[in-house]
Amino acid sequence: MNAALRSRHAGFTLLELIVIIAVIGILALVASARFAGMQGFDSRGFYDKAFSTVRLAQKTAVAWRRSIFVCVTSNQIAAGAAPGCATPLTNPTSSAPALETAPSGVTLNVVSFSFDSMGRASSDATITFTSTIAGDPARQIVVTAETGHVAAN
Repeated sequence: MNAALRSRHAGFTLLELIVIIAVIGILALVASARFAGMQGFDSRGFYDKAFSTVRLAQKTAVAWRRSIFVCVTSNQIAAGAAPGCATPLTNPTSSAPALETAPSGVTLNVVSFSFDSMGRASSDATITFTSTIAGDPARQIVVTAETGHVAAN
């Protein structure tokens, strides 16, 4: 008799299965809505890559013991070994030029500066990321001339 009771109670009831399927459906709907607007993720990714490009320029200046230049246009940020960034550095992780292009909806303020062989910046610089993407906050990269400190805000 115990075996008969156990087999009758094994598994899920129809109501439990319907509730589980409904919960999974709601979670999938919420997750798909969150990932549908990838522009915010692209904007944050660009910000992180831009910050890495500025830090690469500073570290390369110290390693090579020479000036390295950072050039920011309204939609690109680049690091190069010559004024105007005509000779771009090579990104060590991708072997591509150290040049990042902003996704649509993101603009930058135009600024140029360099790092000397001690890693100090030629002038204080603030790179401002302005976004027209809904819910995407304004971001900045601040470079301090005296120390060359690069801060992400």
